[in-house]
Formats: sequence, C-alpha cells, structure tokens
Amino acid sequence: MSISAVAMRQRYLSPIYRTFDAYKKPLVLARGENQYVWDNEGTKYLDVHAQNVCISVGHSHPYVVDAAIQQLNIMPHCSSAYYSSQSGILAKKIINKMLPHPSGEDWVVHLVNNGSEAVDLALQMAREYTKNVDIIGMYRGYHGLQGLAAPLTAIGKSAQKSHSGMYPGIRQIFPNKIEELENYINFGSSGKIGGIIIEPIQGYGGIFPVNNDYLLDSFNLVREHGGVVISDEVQTGLGRCGKGFWGFQSNNDCNKMNSKIPIPDMITIAKGLGNGIGIIGAVICKRSIAEAFTKKIFFNTYSGNPVACASACAVLETIEKENLQENCLIMGDLFKKEAQKLCHKYPEIYKEVRGSGLFQAIEIYGKTYEESIINTEKLHSQTLSNGLVMSMGSGVGNVLRFQPPMCINKEDIMKIINVLDKIAENYD
Repeated sequence: MSISAVAMRQRYLSPIYRTFDAYKKPLVLARGENQYVWDNEGTKYLDVHAQNVCISVGHSHPYVVDAAIQQLNIMPHCSSAYYSSQSGILAKKIINKMLPHPSGEDWVVHLVNNGSEAVDLALQMAREYTKNVDIIGMYRGYHGLQGLAAPLTAIGKSAQKSHSGMYPGIRQIFPNKIEELENYINFGSSGKIGGIIIEPIQGYGGIFPVNNDYLLDSFNLVREHGGVVISDEVQTGLGRCGKGFWGFQSNNDCNKMNSKIPIPDMITIAKGLGNGIGIIGAVICKRSIAEAFTKKIFFNTYSGNPVACASACAVLETIEKENLQENCLIMGDLFKKEAQKLCHKYPEIYKEVRGSGLFQAIEIYGKTYEESIINTEKLHSQTLSNGLVMSMGSGVGNVLRFQPPMCINKEDIMKIINVLDKIAENYD
C-alpha cells in the first residue's frame, strides 16, 4: 500500500508537490482521530502540526463530521448567486467573536475557499476602498502562494523574481521596527498607503511574535496615511494562541488592565475553520470596505458552500462547548514551561522557545545558521521515529513547530517533551 501510494503520486501528480514534502522518506497517512494519526502500516503518531494547522478541534471530530454529512444529504452546494441559510448562520457566529471596531461600524463576512484566496481578496478590497496601491507586508511573513498573497510571502524559495513585475506596489519591511515603517511611508512611498498586512505571530517564518506596541503604532500610522489594517489570522485565529480568540489579542500584555488591544479593519481566516472537512476561508471587514467593492464584479464558485459552512459552524460550536481556547492556553503554558527547561538543560541543542498557546516553536542551536539547519533536520527525523509527526516546516529551516490540534492533553504534552529530552540526551 505504501509503495503504491508513493508510486501513484510520483507517476500521476505534479512534481511541484515535492517542494513541500514533510520527510525525505514519504510518510503515508491512512487515518486520524482527535490529535493522533496512523500510517498505512498501523503505526500511531501524535500529530504535533495538525496537518499544517488545518485540524483545529481534532481529526474526524464526530460533531463536525455529522454536520457535514447532514448537509450533504440535504443540499451539497448552492451558488452564492442564490440565498441559503448556512452561510448567514456561519457569518453571524464569526461576527459574534469579533471585538467592536473603533469606528463603531458593523463587521461583515465574505466567504472564500482558503487562506490565499482570503488574502488576495482582502488586498483587492483594501486597494479599491482606499484608492491607494501601496501594500506593506513583513519580512518572514507568509500569506499564501496564490494571487496577491504570493508577493507578500517573503520567505526563501517562496519569493519569486517574477512577483516584482506581476504585482507592483508591494513592499516588505522588518516587523517590530516602527522607524522603518515611518521611513518607508515618508521617503519610499507616495505617502498614501493602501494597507498593511501582519501575522500577529509569524508562522511559517519561524514563529516570531509581533509585539503589541508595534501593532498599535503601525495600525495608527497606516490609518493616518489613508490605509487599512489587515490581520492575517489564517493560522493564529480561532483561539489557538490561547489568550484571545484572535492572534492580535495574544501579544505581550494586551490582556492586562488598561492595556490597549490593536483592532484591525480586516481579518483573514481559513485552515482550522473547516477542520479539514470544510474547505473554507473568509475575509472579515468593516462594512464600508465591503460596500466599496460592490462597484466591481466579484464571484468565486464555492463561496458559502453549504457543506463547508455547516462544518465551520460545528467547529466554532465545538471550540466553545469543549473550552478549547482555554485548553490552548493551559497546554501552551505547560509546553512553554517544559520546553524552556530543555533549553536550559541542552543549550547547545535547543536555543529558545517562542510563541503563545498552541502556536509555538523551538529554535535549534547551531554555531552557524547553516549548522542549525543541519541539526534541525537530524532532530526532526528522530521525532518521527519516536512517534511524533512534528514539522520543521519553516522558511528559516531551523525550528521545530508545535501547533497540535486544540484538543491535545497533558499526557501528550509530556510525551513531546520526553521525546525531545531523549533525542537531545542521545544526540551526536
């Protein structure tokens, strides 16, 4: 079975898939349940990366599966040219998780199919609303690899020379340096900004938090120059970071008394919203931004697909009923505490732990950057042989990522820590 699955992929599917292979020797996964997966030979693994952060409430969660099946039996698809109830029900649930916008405007939701499409649409909407072209992203930012998301993804081989000609008006700057943003707006642009897009914690770029003061200051500065602010929550949203339902609530001291929370004008979500069943994403924005886009024609075939919407509704209900945001906070704090102990115990292997909730990573030490990548690859292969599907899927190449399904428990956390301890103790 394993040979057949690998041979079929290599023969009939595009070789482009190889650019994101998780392991040198292919791992063929056959089924998943909660936070666990099994390969085709029956070996059980703890999924520490939630299949690229797409599994939020757990593999094959029965409530989500049942919701999808029920809707399949009623009506699998309804074009957005017609009206159906599921999309409106989902949009209301999403908006109920939003904080009030400073302007007092209503929030509205536009449903799409994935994160790249959500980012692409959000940037089109920002430009139409502001009538300004310049869009600012962050070095190490990852926003997808299609449409306008692609030139904003500034990591390694993800960046392509052709993007500069295909997508003018895109500029990346370093996060957490407000002076660099000020200098670009004042001296490198027309002074009129279309928008800025930020991951509150940079994911594929290596799990680097963007601090709360920078978010506040950059949001204000961009708005002063006519732009809108976009928080890319495709990976950080839905309570995964623990302290808030959205990643922008989870940075530094923004949940302490008298501390301000940076509220964006637009939010993009996807991945865990569908829990691997509903292929779905969304743009959430203040109403005036969406109204400005009605002057254009926009359509996507599967927007608001009833099965995807039913699945997403079940996901949001499960997060609430099972207190999964709180679990993200508690389990994340436990992981960070234990991982920091490993950093002190093995400083020449584990350099530091970064992130929040169930969105963290351990950076691997090396005397040089190249050595740290080699060390990461060695450790990564050993985590698999010890029962962990753990991604080193970072553009910087030298971190082990910790982004499991949100239902992970204490026993699982300690298994991860014990495996990391064991392979460090025996590391050569």
